[in-house]
Amino acid sequence: MEWLPAERYAAEMIAETDRLGAAVTSRPADAIVPDCPEWTTRDLVTHVGTGHRFAAGAIEQRCDRRPDYVRIEAPGDQGEWAGWLAAGARRLNAAVDDFGFGAELWTWRPQHQTAGFWQRRMLHDLIIHRLDGEGGEAGAASADLAPEVAADGIADLLLTFEMFPQLTGAGETLRLSATDTGDSWQVTLTPDGLRWQPGGEKADVTVAAPVAELLLILNRRRAATDVEGDTALFERFREGARF
Repeated sequence: MEWLPAERYAAEMIAETDRLGAAVTSRPADAIVPDCPEWTTRDLVTHVGTGHRFAAGAIEQRCDRRPDYVRIEAPGDQGEWAGWLAAGARRLNAAVDDFGFGAELWTWRPQHQTAGFWQRRMLHDLIIHRLDGEGGEAGAASADLAPEVAADGIADLLLTFEMFPQLTGAGETLRLSATDTGDSWQVTLTPDGLRWQPGGEKADVTVAAPVAELLLILNRRRAATDVEGDTALFERFREGARF
């Protein structure tokens, strides 16, 4: 599946960061995030802002190996959160613009060693946490996700799952079917890990939903309601697909 144009990632980074900033400044700083119960609102802001700065720093330094990850706490004044988040997103966009979307550097994904990988991965992490920050109304909030962005998020997430050593099998197949766009993704659990490709018609289990809801299902923010075939296989996949 083709990636979105580089400029689309940059634009969505700014738009999604603005949405997250508006959401988190209207919630109590110490409130538990419903879909991430180990986090408070402040923890969520810290996670997103640190991630953007970590990725930007890796690009700015032209890293050829993993840099140190340093947690950067959200500002003490909640009124500064939106601006702090926006500054991190702008810094990441600027780093990609300066170095080049396809320019090579270290990432944790061996097959995708580019600055653009960071921008794409950080965008899709941001989208899910923006929905988290809106207070657990993920089903309603996902309606504002463009279908092509949600589909790109599914492909990006499957790339991430390829790195999970627990997602192995003996050739079992899962099909993810977007009922509104016609997109689908065929996932195979092999002895060497998860493999996937766009398309597919038959599988041991099929999960169907509108594309934005399918993204939430894969991110464990929504339960799957339309599952046909080997439901135990899908549950095993879901258990293995934990960050």
